[in-house]
Amino acid sequence: MAELLLDIDHLDASGDGVARHRGRTIAVPFTIPGERVRARLDPSRPGGAVLVEVVRPSPDRVQPGCTHFGACGGCSWQHIAYPAQLRLKTALLDRLVHQAVPDAPQARPMLAATPLDEPWHYRQKVHFVFASSEAGLVMGHYARGSREVMAVRDCPVHDERGNAVAFRLFDAYAKAARQGLSSLKSLVVRTSIAAGEIMATLVVTGDSDRRVRTATRAALAAAGAPSSFHVNVHPRDDGYIFGTETKRISGTERLREDAGGVRFLISPASFFQTNVRAADILVRLVLEAVPAGVDVLDLYAGAGLFALPLARRGSRVTAVEANRAAVADGEASLRVNRIEAGRCRFVAAPVRQFTARAAAAPAVVLDPPREGCERAVVDAVFGRLRPATAVYVSCNPETLARDLRAAVRHGYAVASLQPVDMFPHTPHIETVATLTRPGRRR
Repeated sequence: MAELLLDIDHLDASGDGVARHRGRTIAVPFTIPGERVRARLDPSRPGGAVLVEVVRPSPDRVQPGCTHFGACGGCSWQHIAYPAQLRLKTALLDRLVHQAVPDAPQARPMLAATPLDEPWHYRQKVHFVFASSEAGLVMGHYARGSREVMAVRDCPVHDERGNAVAFRLFDAYAKAARQGLSSLKSLVVRTSIAAGEIMATLVVTGDSDRRVRTATRAALAAAGAPSSFHVNVHPRDDGYIFGTETKRISGTERLREDAGGVRFLISPASFFQTNVRAADILVRLVLEAVPAGVDVLDLYAGAGLFALPLARRGSRVTAVEANRAAVADGEASLRVNRIEAGRCRFVAAPVRQFTARAAAAPAVVLDPPREGCERAVVDAVFGRLRPATAVYVSCNPETLARDLRAAVRHGYAVASLQPVDMFPHTPHIETVATLTRPGRRR
């Protein structure tokens, strides 16, 4: 197939470089705006191409910090110097939001949670997947663009303590059977910065393999064992990491972690931000955006990352979350923090269902999943409840732009956009957007 000479103009929402050629838009992974590259069209990806050679490199191009980069599906930006990553993410957020809301303010410079010269080992949630091969058990990450597991022996974006525990457990399981253990699905290791604890959760298709139990006991009796160990049973082949059944094998039921001046208790299968230092920045930004002392409606509240610090500061908070395990964690965290009774109330309900009948509050916090808010939720919040201040915490600038456009149509103005770098070496962008009603600008 013929090769094309392309000039990379900008990045798309997936983080790939974009060029124009004979009226066509072509996306080339592992490229940087300003580069001239030689590429070959990828028949398996319409509008995509495979990088062949960088003819004129960007001054921001660097040597990747991981030997698995390129083949591994985890990171896609290790070829870009970290300060440039921050600038490129800010520009990408700006472009996507202003396409939807032309009057939105310019995004503030992205905040980093790691030193600019050491953007590694930031993931407090370590996750590896298993596969069986003729050579035995394999543990690693999915290869880029596939569900094939590629073996790794290190991951420099993971917390080093989590890596060490994961590979000690893997070694124990690898010795248990030459042809692998088909019941093993994945391994999740959470590390706590504040308490120094390590929680490991083995995800299996079924809980009946004697070899797995024997290997687990041996690993937990050896030096360097995690503080707690759990087994999660997940027989389905779907996109979720965890199933519905979790058993505690050793140690405590929950991991202890601090963010925003609050102690959180996190159970194995509950969601909590992977980068705790970045989560701490998000909490600070939300506290700065919400006026002190006002009642707050916290939607998609999870385990209370924002609800608990807001309540501790003096607000009365109603935290709405559909996941009952997350609600149980939030209520346990309320008790351990001795937050005054009545300051924070958790409601286990779908957000769409709750907002259809909710009473108004002066401030609303929204922290939806990557899919963004359901349109009914946006209409209920900005069309009926109409808070004076709304804070939207987004993990996807495309859905953020869509939902901000809908809020603006209800008469709101975007007051500020503050991106935070939750995941260095990826195009992932976390944003705290503040919205106000006309006449209510702060």
